[in-house]
Amino acid sequence: MRARKKDSQIPVIPLSTQIRGLPWEVKLSTEEGMQVESVLKPEWVSAVERTQVGPWITSLPERRWQEVRDALLQALGLDDL
Repeated sequence: MRARKKDSQIPVIPLSTQIRGLPWEVKLSTEEGMQVESVLKPEWVSAVERTQVGPWITSLPERRWQEVRDALLQALGLDDL
């Protein structure tokens, strides 16, 4: 069996244009580089092969990362720890 690189898989939070209003959805606007209003769906977080990641869509400003972190912890039920 061939050994894999340690970083061959990365965590990915998918995007969706289907906004359901869930408390952990992180809204992304056209002002942030999206073509249409979208949301991050942290309840769908998964590890994927780096080679399977699609094209670069946008980059979040530093000020938004705490919101993403909080949403991910909430979606995983870890926000009370």
